[in-house]
Amino acid sequence: MDATKRALLIVLAAAIIVMAIIAGYVFIGEKPPAAAGEIVKLDVVPIHSQLRIGEGAQGLQGGMDTYDQLLVLAQIRIQNQAKLPLFVREISASLELGNGDLLQSTAASKTDFQSAFVAYSQLTPFRGEPLPSDLTLQPGQISEGLVIFHYPVTKEQWDDRRSFHAVVSFQYQKDLLLPWPPGKR
Repeated sequence: MDATKRALLIVLAAAIIVMAIIAGYVFIGEKPPAAAGEIVKLDVVPIHSQLRIGEGAQGLQGGMDTYDQLLVLAQIRIQNQAKLPLFVREISASLELGNGDLLQSTAASKTDFQSAFVAYSQLTPFRGEPLPSDLTLQPGQISEGLVIFHYPVTKEQWDDRRSFHAVVSFQYQKDLLLPWPPGKR
């Protein structure tokens, strides 16, 4: 065998060994995500309001203004899969409408969460324990609770959505995306 063929075989063998070592490192060193979770249940409550605007001038009545909004109540479960505590920084959600518009909403604060059930009696059947926004999850711990998101859209726009997903943001870790199936398309 001449020197050129022998050199090629040595280079090829070295390349195969290096690739095997890299593959082994990736396979063995692969870590699961720090957190796992899901939207366990999702309820959508449309709110339709009519407000009288203006006093009217010289015997004319003021007009009526309508306002449609949607409250999305999501039961969320999160599990810490890391070996260190996880600190929840924020819980939010993204709604992509059928026309491509993207709307963001941050979960209602503790005070707003309680106020929503006082202001809108139709939410009473959906009441549950809130998922704290300042949550610390110990290794292996699972936490579940209710969060409320608000969108200025109609129920029809929700039904025609392209996507909806909640986002749990952690301090020092990647965000956890929790998708919900798209609407009627």
